[in-house]
Amino acid sequence: MGFNRVHRTAVILFFGLSAFYLSLSPSSIAGQGYTGEEINSGLRMLAVVNAWVKGRPIPPMVWSRHGPIPVLFDLPFIKLGKIFVSPDFVLSFQPVLLTAALLTVLYVWLRKLCSPGMSLLLTLTGAFGTMLWPYAYISLETKQSLFLLLAGYLALGAEDRRSWSRLLLLAVTCGLAVSLKANGIVLFPVLAYLLYVQFRGDWRSRRMQVLVAVCLIGFIWVVGALGRAYYWGPRGGGFSVLRSWFVDSPFYIFSNLVGIFGSPTKGLFVYAPVLLVAVYAIPRAFRTHRQTVVFALLVTCCTLGLLCSLRTFADEVWGSRYMHVTICPLLLCIGAARPGFNRRRDIPLFALATLGLLISFLGAFYYYGVQDFAAARAAQNTTEWLTGDTVWNHIDFNARLFRVWLKGGTVPALWTPRHYWVWRPPPGAQEWKSMDLRDFCQPQSFMVRFWHVPKNGVVLKIFRMYVTSLLLGLVFLAWAVVRTLMEDRSPPVGEFVAVAGDAGNP
Repeated sequence: MGFNRVHRTAVILFFGLSAFYLSLSPSSIAGQGYTGEEINSGLRMLAVVNAWVKGRPIPPMVWSRHGPIPVLFDLPFIKLGKIFVSPDFVLSFQPVLLTAALLTVLYVWLRKLCSPGMSLLLTLTGAFGTMLWPYAYISLETKQSLFLLLAGYLALGAEDRRSWSRLLLLAVTCGLAVSLKANGIVLFPVLAYLLYVQFRGDWRSRRMQVLVAVCLIGFIWVVGALGRAYYWGPRGGGFSVLRSWFVDSPFYIFSNLVGIFGSPTKGLFVYAPVLLVAVYAIPRAFRTHRQTVVFALLVTCCTLGLLCSLRTFADEVWGSRYMHVTICPLLLCIGAARPGFNRRRDIPLFALATLGLLISFLGAFYYYGVQDFAAARAAQNTTEWLTGDTVWNHIDFNARLFRVWLKGGTVPALWTPRHYWVWRPPPGAQEWKSMDLRDFCQPQSFMVRFWHVPKNGVVLKIFRMYVTSLLLGLVFLAWAVVRTLMEDRSPPVGEFVAVAGDAGNP
């Protein structure tokens, strides 16, 4: 594989994914989880800097739950948003770009493990057949997932491991991976393994590099932890709040473990079906690309360690969002086990990718909070109902909305989230409330919402931008596919078996 050729295709793929994702953007992000907090924190950061530069009284800082480090990545978008339209609008570009960058890193890493065709197939499957597509608009997990995968690539997939520049980049990336979210502390075993691989065999001669890397990672994490303390301190401390969510019976640790993967309402295999192939791919990939598989398993196990100890391992957001970080590492295992494309063998992969495409489309087409709005109207908006009740299955609910939307919403679409009592209802049982699904079936995409609506001024300009983005996205993605078909000459499997010593001991 030529370095320039691979990376040119990766750049084309990045622009294609970015433009296509952007075309279906809701044009707003403040309502996505805690992003509104981070926008307010970022605006206050800019106000503090402006007041300090101009010698004015400095206003009190506004802190967000994950500290100041993730907000620093928001500042360029927020600042630009104060000039064009709004900070909320411009910041909605960020998760799109981060998700496209995450998939670009995945593609470049896969090119070291498998053929061009298989690399692109797995990358596009991850892009449109897993939770990554909805989270290009939801955000929340994209920063951590990007920097963790990038840290893994720098330590395991890249060459020139001894240079100071590569070491500093790796250390900063590792530090950000565990500092961008409060739950990043559980990923420290992953970083320990990456550093072990980086310095294995010659750590004595590179003691200074080891010390610098550890200190830099620790410094970034401490800064993030201190920043989070300003938010959680007045609330009794972050651990104190988390402790109230811990399970009170060890049995739930096992049931959560099964549910995280197989729950019909929140299971990872439901919202990213292609990862079922990883279950069969991991043993074979372990024999040829052991370091990559160990990295993927560590990311998965560390995340599971936290989620299994909680009373509910998911929330009202699309799928099991905390497992977002595991999707790309597990896709790497599939690529490592299947270095070449085989039409007959890969029929299940195609089928699961197609199923994932349908599911992820429903997650990207609607704002995840619509389900919560409907549950509140039905007086059923408890965490347990939204995360474990098949009546409120998020995929099925969005499919109902999509069918109503396709019909044009011209006739009432009454739906009753009905539950069935065991044999007979208890005395005083509540009546199940009905609702008109037309009240909830509006797509979140700005372009789709305004397609048949008269437009002028800023609205018309934004609409044209999204339509242009859709066309450019399709052109760039088609270009990436054509380049890959031209590059894919079905090389021998041995060409992809061992990369950068990956087949060695862990």
